[in-house]
Amino acid sequence: MFLLNFHASSLILPLDIALQSSGLPSTGAMLGRLLSSRYRIVRVLGSGGFGHTYVTQDTQRPGNPLCVLKHLSFASHNPAILQQARRMFLSEAETLEKLGEHDQIPRLLAYFEEDKEFYLVQEFIEGHPLSDELLPGKKLSEAQVILLLKDVLGILNFVHAQNVIHRDIKPENLIRRDRDQKLVLIDFGAVKTIEHTIAEATGTTEISMPVYTSGYGASEQCLGKPRFSSDVYALGVIGIQALTGARPVQLPQDPNTCELVWQDLVEVQPELATVLEKMTKFHFNQRYQTADEALEALQHLQETENQTQAPLSRFDAVRGANVRAAIVPPRPRFLAGAAMPLKIATSIGAAASLALATWTVTRTLTPKALPIVSPSSIQTQISVGEKILTPGTVLPLKQEATDQIAVGNLKQAVTLLEKARRANVADPETLIYLNNARIGQQKSYTVAVVVPLSTQPGSSAEVLQGVAQAQNQVNQTGGINGVQLKVAIATDNSEPEIAKQVAKAFVDDATVLGVIGHGTSDTTLAAGTIYQSGELVVISPVSSAVALSGFSPYVFRTMPSDQLPAKQLGNYMVTQLKKRKAVVFFNSASAYSNSLKDEFSKALFYGDRGQVIDAIDLSKPDFNPVESVDQAIKKGAQVIMLAPNNEFFDRTLLVINANQNRLPLLAGDALYSPKTLQIGGKTIAGMVLAVPSYQAEISKSAFQKQAKTLWGSPVRWRTVLAYDATEALIGALQRTPTRNGIRRSLASPDFAVMGAIHQVKFSESGDRPIDLELVKVTAARSGKQYEFKALSNKK
Repeated sequence: MFLLNFHASSLILPLDIALQSSGLPSTGAMLGRLLSSRYRIVRVLGSGGFGHTYVTQDTQRPGNPLCVLKHLSFASHNPAILQQARRMFLSEAETLEKLGEHDQIPRLLAYFEEDKEFYLVQEFIEGHPLSDELLPGKKLSEAQVILLLKDVLGILNFVHAQNVIHRDIKPENLIRRDRDQKLVLIDFGAVKTIEHTIAEATGTTEISMPVYTSGYGASEQCLGKPRFSSDVYALGVIGIQALTGARPVQLPQDPNTCELVWQDLVEVQPELATVLEKMTKFHFNQRYQTADEALEALQHLQETENQTQAPLSRFDAVRGANVRAAIVPPRPRFLAGAAMPLKIATSIGAAASLALATWTVTRTLTPKALPIVSPSSIQTQISVGEKILTPGTVLPLKQEATDQIAVGNLKQAVTLLEKARRANVADPETLIYLNNARIGQQKSYTVAVVVPLSTQPGSSAEVLQGVAQAQNQVNQTGGINGVQLKVAIATDNSEPEIAKQVAKAFVDDATVLGVIGHGTSDTTLAAGTIYQSGELVVISPVSSAVALSGFSPYVFRTMPSDQLPAKQLGNYMVTQLKKRKAVVFFNSASAYSNSLKDEFSKALFYGDRGQVIDAIDLSKPDFNPVESVDQAIKKGAQVIMLAPNNEFFDRTLLVINANQNRLPLLAGDALYSPKTLQIGGKTIAGMVLAVPSYQAEISKSAFQKQAKTLWGSPVRWRTVLAYDATEALIGALQRTPTRNGIRRSLASPDFAVMGAIHQVKFSESGDRPIDLELVKVTAARSGKQYEFKALSNKK
């Protein structure tokens, strides 16, 4: 089957740099040039491994209409390679021509060869992308979503019948055509098969990276093995996005199945939910195998009278554009002061294959960035119960309860939250708001928790579970010296600037006595100076960058420093693997990732035990996993050390896949996840990770038994660390319930409280002394293919 894709809409490389690296002529020199005595270049769209894409005018048609031209150029002048490229070019141009017979796919207007270079000309589509309609927080009706799914499945059915996989189904590649408001599927091209063949023939690997867009790419597609059902998966995700108003990266994943958790975000008829669930199954064998199968499943759905409703207009899209990044935009509230003393309670797809086979008048090359919250609206990022912050948890009962809290009807809110909790026992936000509402107007101590709810909803929920479990436990046993504990929740979207604003809001509110957070080392470092200026303690449950050690007398953490796992992994490499040369894959934009990389290098360097011969940045726009691994091996690398953060989890999996078990793998705890096991498969067999010892001890602990009762399922390490951080604040509050009193208590050599599994105490640097455990990916005896198994040696 053909795997066709032009990918200019996800272009990351600066254009001039991309052209220089490929040896192609400057695009500036191409502007105004007339090709085939007909097509005049008027605008540059993008560039990549073997060519560039332009908007051109057809000078031989009335009115000189616009079209899109793809220019393919190969550095090799080997006649055999050029002849092979020519045959493939003609063959796949015929495929594109066939695809263009569908009314909702751009037509191929021409293809030709000039000076041993190849050109494709396609129809230029005037319209706007579906992404302009699927705005954050804006939900489409079921009828609109059914129409959308049927419309696109009809196109995909035709595409798949031609034995073609699109591979990049996403809102940006579905264009609402101006002239008839129909959806047009763009971003096809004849480049990929040609490029891969030429790359193999010339030894070039720089463009071999799988094409997909994070959030829409199915698991098999992330590993470069797309199927027809991969397109079905991506469209199912778009359907969920349209129903919920949530971008796929904002939706939590089931920790056991890695499937999206979304049905509590919107009321939807069971039949439609069933179809979407099957479209988005994690494993391709459990999905509809073709678009035709999914389309047939949709046919029986009852079409409502709204099904004939016209699609959103451009005016509707613009009018709704001023929405926040939060999943549920908060409505204006009147906050009852007596009920709420908290004053602030008043928010890879890498460019592997370029070239766009079509474009739109209104679309730019760069994707829209997440909005930055202004200081005046920071209160929308914080709640003690008057608004819902957690994506994917907006049950009607929960929404009604928060409405009641907002107007001070706490008794009614308690009743509603108790019902909401029975409906979704795993939601920590509901339990926190329930315990807050139960306090009523009684005296309470307030602490806050800050997590990146919008950008990392899954890990954030795990942290909130730990905080909620500790709050629930202390309040049910009489409180802190008879005083109940109230918890404020805030989200910082993993943005250091927003983290600073949230920290400032808590510093300015005298009722807040301590903070648990933030969700990354970068945001904790950014907010730490703000907390120090306000003499407000923050305990981070997940930040491990070495820079946080001794960073501030007001910054503590229950997560061990990166120095410890780095030493552990370095020691294992030298003493157990008997290797001395490693390559590290990391993210230069992440404090955590940089820290783990640096500490691992130091662990090998000091004592002349080994060396890091190369450090490869996962965040570079031109990053290529196959080329990177191959070059590292050529340089003499004997081990691969993986030090990513969550942002580049997908690219790390590509590195693992590119390695194909050639070199042993070491990794930090960012890869300690069921998703790693499920996607990695046999390619991660033997990988060794360094994790805090409690991670391997959770399953047999009394804490886990209590957690299963409270949440209905087992919890993971972030929940344990967040519980420990909350217990530390509770222990300090029992001694002296003031900001400086808490700091003095935590810093005292005699301070210690019992955490979920181990004792919690802090060193002078604010770090927590803790043992480490090495775990190894091994074949499982159970039904699961692979599992993490603790190794016997801890030192």
